Amino acid sequence: MLRKLSSRFALGLAILLISIGHARAQDVVLSFICDLGGMPAEMTMGVEYQNAFGLSSNPGGDISGIFPVGVTVYTAGQVVSQVAAYSFRGENEYADFTAIGAHERFRVRWVMDQQRNGIWMIVNPFGGATQHFCSFVGAR
Repeated sequence: MLRKLSSRFALGLAILLISIGHARAQDVVLSFICDLGGMPAEMTMGVEYQNAFGLSSNPGGDISGIFPVGVTVYTAGQVVSQVAAYSFRGENEYADFTAIGAHERFRVRWVMDQQRNGIWMIVNPFGGATQHFCSFVGAR
């Protein structure tokens, strides 16, 4: 199931990148405005995506070629509100957040919402989760 979710996230992010004109670029910086329980915050997310490949072999066991097996999405950035600031790094639909200047750490799962033109942050997705929506603002 994790592989399916990763593919869905990568596909959603690829559609977002294509829709904003970055179909061929491998790096882009996305901007969002997030609602953190009524507190507005700005999120800047650097995105790098790479094609992943697998190896094929002939009956003799020799490598005979490569084939595409999907896309890996790497994210890094920060979320800043009036009362807190966090940095994050992640791969595919998960990112690890760290409070800047504090010892708070937590995991976030990204869920694309194409209808609302944004992304959901599901904080602590493996127990006691809270959700926050971030509206897409722009890309550079």
